Amino acid sequence: MKQQIYIENSPLDFRFMKKRIQKHIDNQDFVKVYIEDKGGIPLTHFGGIIFDQSESLLLIGSFYDFTYDGFVIVRKRDVFEIKNTDNERFFKHILEKEGIFRDVIKKRGQLKIQLSSLREAVAYLQKIGTPVIIEGKYSKDERFIIGPILEKNDKKVKIRYFNTLGEFDLKPVSIRFKDVTTIQFDSPYANIFYKYVMEVK
Repeated sequence: MKQQIYIENSPLDFRFMKKRIQKHIDNQDFVKVYIEDKGGIPLTHFGGIIFDQSESLLLIGSFYDFTYDGFVIVRKRDVFEIKNTDNERFFKHILEKEGIFRDVIKKRGQLKIQLSSLREAVAYLQKIGTPVIIEGKYSKDERFIIGPILEKNDKKVKIRYFNTLGEFDLKPVSIRFKDVTTIQFDSPYANIFYKYVMEVK
């Protein structure tokens, strides 16, 4: 049976969304979450498990081609569709049979991240010293910033950015919280890259 959620930005729809999302969390459903900007332009989507929600944020355990791809934090206000169809249910069945689903649930249990705001989430990620991928897709000047978090204030976060040659930039790269579309952490791409950047430091 096909199940979809279409979301418009109104108080009633946000209450509806919270209830339906909680159902997915309680059932540990595999879903696809689609996000768009304020102008209704599709930005990206994630396939995975919604592990937690606050009034403004979601924490998703992301997968790509049956492979764990880290955790992603997205804003609820950007979500315009959540799918949980027969396709997603079969995907979950495969993940369970392969033991991947169980491993990711265990990883989530080890996190003590707070989702009250992006600032609180960033504070935790800075504390544990993990590299992150922060993307800003709200404007024509798209941002892709990878590296460990150096510092933050009320308005922005600074990242010790490293490039594809494994070199740190001389100066940290900053992005305003209001320009952040997604924050991804514990991804194999960032973790492995960072391991070798640190090796040649």
